[in-house]
Amino acid sequence: MDFTIISVGNELLSGDTANSNSVYMARKLVKMGHRVRRIIVIPDNVDDIAEEVKKASENSDFVLVTGGLGATHDDVTAEGVAKAFNLKLEINKSAEELLRKITNNEEAIKKVASLPEGSEVIPNDKGAAPAFIIRNVAVMPGVPAEMEDTFEKIIKKFSSEIYHEERLKVKGYEEKILNELNEVVREFKDVQIGSYPKPGYVEVKFSGRDKERVRKAKERFEELLKM
Repeated sequence: MDFTIISVGNELLSGDTANSNSVYMARKLVKMGHRVRRIIVIPDNVDDIAEEVKKASENSDFVLVTGGLGATHDDVTAEGVAKAFNLKLEINKSAEELLRKITNNEEAIKKVASLPEGSEVIPNDKGAAPAFIIRNVAVMPGVPAEMEDTFEKIIKKFSSEIYHEERLKVKGYEEKILNELNEVVREFKDVQIGSYPKPGYVEVKFSGRDKERVRKAKERFEELLKM
């Protein structure tokens, strides 16, 4: 399946907070054999959220959104998602019940439990705001522990697909292996090959659905490098 990840938060755009949520989800999805088409970071703005969610929903099998589900003025993700699908916000009874177990603040309950009509609620066992799913979009809290808790529940809805991966470390710089790398890319168009420079070496990753082809691509690269 193809996924798009959307991270919402002014703090991400200002550099005050690292976008660790996207890294966590992308790694999990790829290991399950899925593909992440895009990772998008947007501000706490209803129109921006609506535009990007609508676009991602149309161009991906499933969309994962994090951030902006709290009770403060800048938590507007639920409103943005509702606008993306021309839905109304309504007090979700399941979300309200979960929230009443941990707070009696009526203003907070009303704000956090107001979700797009028809949403499926996903309990958040690490915090207050529950996650929710509407159509092909899942929305999760931005706090990493809470995101991870709800994400792990959501991905159980998706079966793993076949995925194989091999990695190779080569000393030096990319320029040293460029010709050999391009040759393998031409020969193995069905294998995804990535080159990642590190301090003092380059890590090359071979991945795909066919285990034998992935293995052969790596071996061919080693052969060309005379390793």
